[in-house]
Amino acid sequence: MKLHSKKRMDYLVDITPLVDVVFLMLIFFMVSTSFSVSSSLKLELPSSHSSEQQQEVKQVVIGVDAKGQFYVQDEAVDDGALRKRILNISRGDPNMGVVLRADADARHKRIVYVLDTLRELGMSKVGIATLTSDSESN
Repeated sequence: MKLHSKKRMDYLVDITPLVDVVFLMLIFFMVSTSFSVSSSLKLELPSSHSSEQQQEVKQVVIGVDAKGQFYVQDEAVDDGALRKRILNISRGDPNMGVVLRADADARHKRIVYVLDTLRELGMSKVGIATLTSDSESN
C-alpha cells in the first residue's frame, strides 16, 4: 500500500513582466538621452573685429504706458507705425511670441488696439506680462 505519493512539482518562471520593464527602461533612456551633433568637417571660421552681434529676436515685446504711448522692443512707436514695426521685427512670422507689457493705468482702448493689430497680423501667441504680488509690495 502506497501512502505517500511523490509528485514532481515543476515551477514555471514567467519572464514577461521582466521583459516589459526592460523595454520601458530602454525607451526611457533613449528618450531622455541628448545626442550632440558634431560636424565631420574641420573648419576654421574667419573672425570679425566688430563687437556688434546680430541677435535673433525670439519674441516681440510691446509696451503701453499710462499715457497710451506704444513701445515696440523699448522704442517709441506711433499708432500708424505699430503694425509695420511688428512686421519688421517678426519678419512676418505669425508663430512668433508676443509679450504685451501694459501699465496698470493704461486705457483699455489702447490695449484692445494692440490686440486687434496682432489678430489682424495672425499672431495668436500673445502673453500679458504681470507682476507677482511680492513685486508690488516692494
